[in-house]
This record gives sequence, structure tokens and C-alpha cells, in this order.
Amino acid sequence: MNMKRLVLLCGVLVGLAGCRGASEAPPTPAARPASEAPSVSFRNVHADAVYVGDDQCFSCHEDEYEGYQAHGMANSWYRLTPENVVERFGDAPVYHAATDFYYRSFAEDGRYFQEEYRLGSDGTKTHRLVREIHYVVGSGAAARTYLTEKNGYLYELPLTWYTQVGKWDFSPGYREDNPRFDRLVPERCMACHNSYPEAAPFTDGKYASVPLGIGCERCHGPGSLHVDERLADPEPAGEVDPTIVNPAHLPLDRRLDVCRQCHLSGTTYVLREGRGAFDFRPSENLANHLSLFYKDVPEGSENISVISHADRMKKSACFRATLARGEPMECVTCHNPHEGFRDKGPAYFNTTCLDCHAPAALAERFSTAKTRADHTPEANCIACHMPKVEVREAPHSSFTDHWIRVVEPKPEPKPIASHDPPRLLPYFPEDAEGTDGLRYAGIAYVVYGTLHADTLSLREGISRLERALADAPEHGEAQYLLGFARMQLGRVAQALPALEEAVRLGPDIPERLNALAQAYEAAGRSPAVIARLYRRALAIQPALADVRVNYGRFLEAQGRTAEAIAAYRKAAEERPWLTAAHFNLGSAYVRNGDMEKGERELLRTLELDPDDAEALSNLGLLYLTQGRSEEGERLFERAVKADPDNAVALGNLGAYYLSTDRYDRAIELLTRAVKSDPRYVDALANLALAYFRVDDLAHAETYARRALDLDPNQALARQIVSAL
Repeated sequence: MNMKRLVLLCGVLVGLAGCRGASEAPPTPAARPASEAPSVSFRNVHADAVYVGDDQCFSCHEDEYEGYQAHGMANSWYRLTPENVVERFGDAPVYHAATDFYYRSFAEDGRYFQEEYRLGSDGTKTHRLVREIHYVVGSGAAARTYLTEKNGYLYELPLTWYTQVGKWDFSPGYREDNPRFDRLVPERCMACHNSYPEAAPFTDGKYASVPLGIGCERCHGPGSLHVDERLADPEPAGEVDPTIVNPAHLPLDRRLDVCRQCHLSGTTYVLREGRGAFDFRPSENLANHLSLFYKDVPEGSENISVISHADRMKKSACFRATLARGEPMECVTCHNPHEGFRDKGPAYFNTTCLDCHAPAALAERFSTAKTRADHTPEANCIACHMPKVEVREAPHSSFTDHWIRVVEPKPEPKPIASHDPPRLLPYFPEDAEGTDGLRYAGIAYVVYGTLHADTLSLREGISRLERALADAPEHGEAQYLLGFARMQLGRVAQALPALEEAVRLGPDIPERLNALAQAYEAAGRSPAVIARLYRRALAIQPALADVRVNYGRFLEAQGRTAEAIAAYRKAAEERPWLTAAHFNLGSAYVRNGDMEKGERELLRTLELDPDDAEALSNLGLLYLTQGRSEEGERLFERAVKADPDNAVALGNLGAYYLSTDRYDRAIELLTRAVKSDPRYVDALANLALAYFRVDDLAHAETYARRALDLDPNQALARQIVSAL
């Protein structure tokens, strides 16, 4: 049976999974004034105020409430019902060539689903998974993406409806790296697409309750203090009510931060030490909440992100001119946050342009009749000076570029050398220098390297974190990520001190306990200590199925099979779509002699992932023990086809060919197996036997001795050497 499956966790990647693909064009944050203190000190962001929900706002702010219901933010998250369907369900499937899966959306009895399937050579379905659509994300102006829910976990679905072109295609990121039905929606993504859910701590994807749409308190802060004091006395003492944030009374950068808490992104971002995804409060400096880095782009590149509108606006001459006058252009100059505007047409925004650019005055500036004709009161200013731009991260969607300018063609960008790590630049001035800047840059490189399997970025991140922590070691997340990055590069001994320090600084953070337990396992440390770390993590959050799988794997390695099976079973109950739980459970059942339950769990693994080479191999072995040789051979062949470099799959099929006297094929596959894993002792011994059977004694001795170098007690290799 194959090695049990282990699950790595990296908590700093919060939000990146569903929200990748941010701006790669350099933002241009304006210089900040010397003092950023708001002119009014709003008490609801400092007191023990709590969120009360939009219904509490309605009784006193009926007009604003009713107007906001038509705004895209209020319609950012909702259930899919027959009344709000805009898609064409039943369209032709979308094919993902790299994985050979088809995807389609369909309706049935008033419910909506997405299906994944694969076709055999005769056109019949050889694999099928169906997930029901429970939630829609997005107002539909550009696109609608869909989520399914299981046991409180929210998963993004592979297909998005692209409203602007009226077609189904892959959700952002799925065509490049298809996560199928397994992309959890972490808290950092939820924080910008919805209001304030009741999240299960440390799970980053499980929610006890989920609101529908972004609410009033996203921009005004928690409302309980305001509600209590205004019910007691309807009129505040002064002109401005200090019990709830009114962004109009904040300095410009703090007003923009209210919008930029969601409408700003970079290549990587991480929450500051000690901050949670929902901790930002309006009136706060956004730089206190998160650190953001963007990827340096070739000269001449003009990429635009879906969520970088404020910084594009700040590049505009219009913004600079109004800033000099003391009445700066800002987001709410054109976007009334209490009013929907999607169906009002270009005139809604052009009117704002005409407040400063009167057509008669414009006509005097232009020398040709054509140019004057293009600048009449009826002209569409936005179409020319704020053109829509295709966004790489959101196919089939275009977004208004908020850099107001006369658009001119740009030269072709110059390429960047691919052998260098990407150059990640800080957005916030706080991250441009000093130990803090070095630390968060290091974190950014580790996040980027983990996401993109980029070892150069991991090494860059390690180098920066080492230097930063030498000056200021009391930073738990930096220590954790330093250890995590070293583990990814196989530097177990070097990872241990950083992970131990991370746990000392954060003894109640399960992902750190889990990582240290894994590192101790790799280093051969005390089983009692390892068990305590896993148990501590699960005591803090019992819903952590990934950690429970790791604990079960550890228990099984200690010979505690019954306890391991219980752990795997509980993990599978918590997250029924977690393939590692079903694979480990099925393999443990087989090792424990319960073939019926083992077959059931391995088949469940293959229902979830028909290309799981290890599950195919283990089920093939099970069938061989039952005399079902043809079925076993087919599964071995499927395993090698699914993962041609998987040493175990190659070794199993090679061993099967060896047992059926097909020596040439056995030698070919076993040679590939030991090339893939030079320490695969059983494959080396079987390869020695295959050469022995064809009288190639020199090769037989070579591979038998290699096996004995790794395991002096390998019985087959010892027999071959003795017979030579």
C-alpha cells in the first residue's frame, strides 16, 4: 500500500486562492499629509461596538437604505432563484483540455447545478460529479460566479456566467490551473464580496452563517453604539454624530481607504500581524490592516486590475487639478454609494464631467471641426477618456479604466528575464524600508513562491525574512512562514527553530502547531511530542479536517491503526469532498483487512478525483488480492496514464508485468519508477529480479546492491545477490 497522504497548510495565503490575479500595473499612492487624524473622532471604531445589520438602519435612514438596495454592493452576494436568473442554463459544455474534463450548468426542478464529466472513446460518460449552486457572487454587471455549500464550507464552482458577452466560461484562474470543485472561499475573499459572516475560527472556509450582500456597516463601521445612543436621544449634540463613521468627515486618504479596503489589490497581500480578515474599520489607515506588494511590470505595459480604480483615478490630471483647489475628486464624486447607477447610461457620469468641462469652453480649445463635434454636450466622455479595458484575470469582462486621460498607444513592453525572481514592489510607504518593510516583503515572496511553485521566490523570501528576524525576532507569522518556506525546499533541520519560535509566539494557532508536528515527524522527533501538537491543534478547532488527516497518518505510522481509522473517518465526515481523507481511510481499511470498506472508500476517492494515481494503484492491488487480475491491471494502467511520473504507480504496474512474465515492459516501467524515485527500494529489487529473469546478471546485481544499500534487510535483493 502506498504512503499515507499528508496535507500542508499555509494560513498566510488567506484570500489568494479565490482572489488571485490582481493589478500588475504600478499603483501610484499619493503622498500622505503630515497628519492623517480625522477631523471627527468616531467612537464606534474604538468602543466595543458590534455589527447590527442593515435592518437596524432602515427605520431612521429609509431613503438611503432604499437607494442602496439598487447598488451593486448590496447585490454582491445572494441566493440563485428562478426570479433572478439571467443565465442560459443548458448551454453547450465548456472543455478543459489540460485535464480532459467537461463542465456544464443546468437547471432541474427549480434548482441549479454545475456538472463535471469525462467522455470515453465511445462517447459515454466515464466520470460525473454534480454540485448544486447555492450562492451567486457579483451583481452581474460584468459576471456572476457561483458557490456551493457543504457542512458550512463554501466552494467556488468552475463556471462563471460572463454577462457582457452572454456566455459560460471558466471562473478566473480555472483555465490556467483547474481546482475543479475544491476551491474553498477564505475569509479574506469573503471580506470584500459580502458583509460580516459568522466564521469558524482557523478554518478559513467554514461559516456558521452567511449574510447576503455588502451592508451599510462596511463603510460606516459597527452600528450598535449609534443605534443605542440615537434611540435614547434622536439628535446628536453637535453637527456631526460621533457615534458612527460618516466618511464625508474623514481626510481624503482615509475616505479613499473606505473604498480601497476592497477596491485595491496587488500581486500579493497579507494581513498585518494580529489582524483578522474582518478587522478593518472605516477611518483607519488601511496600511495598518494589510501589507500589499505588486509585481514590477515591463516598461510600456499598461495592465489594469478589476480592483485598482482609486489609484488609476489618482493618476488623472483631473484629480491633481481638484486636489490643488482643495476640493479633490474622489470615488463618490461620480459614484453615489446610496444609489444604483448600472442602468442609468453614460449621461449619469458625463454630467459630472460637464460640471468642470463645459462644452462651449471645450469647443474654443480645438482647431478642427471633427474634434469640436466630438465634444458636444451629448458626447460620451467616458467612452473616450476612460475606456473599457479587458482584464486578464476576468476573461470576457471589461472594466472602466479610471485613469482619465487622452488615451494614446503605448510601445510594446520590454520582457523581463525569466531566470530571476519577480520584483515585488511595496504599495504602502511603510513597507518600502526598515525591518518591517523587509519582513513583509519576505512574507510576500513566500506567498508568491508558494502559489506559483517558484523556488526562486521562496529563496528570496527566506533571505529577507532571515535578515528581518535577526533584528526583530518577535514576529510569529514571519517565523512561521520562514519555517514553512524552508520545509517546502526540504530544509527540515533549518525549519525547526523558526517553527518552534512561531509556536512559542502563537501557541493557540493550529496551522503553526500542525506545521511543527510535520517538521518533527520529518526530523524523527519524539512521537509523544508530535501527538501532543496534533491534539492541541484539534482541541482548538475540531473542524480542521486537514490536520485530522495528518494526525491519522501519524497514528497509523505508529501502528495505532484503529485510532487512525477513527481520525480519517471523522475528517471525511467533516469534509466529505476531501480526497485525502477518503484515500487514507480506504488504504487503512485494506491494511487492516477490511477489504469491503477499503474498496468503498477508494472508490469514493476516485469519484472525487478519477486521476488519483495512488488511489488507482491501491485499488488495483486490492483487486489483485481478490483474483480480479484484469480489473487490477486496468487500474494500474490508468494510474500510470494519470500520473506518468508517479513512482508508486510505475512500480505497481511494473511489478504486475513482472509477475505475468512480461519482462521487457516490466524493465521499462521499473526503470522509470527508480528514475522518478531513486530511493524506491521495492522497485529496485523488482528491477533486479526482472533483469535476473532475462539473464542480464550485471544489471541484476547493480540494482540488487542499490536496494541493499538503502535497506540491508530487503529479502528479494539479498536472494538475488546470493544467487549470483
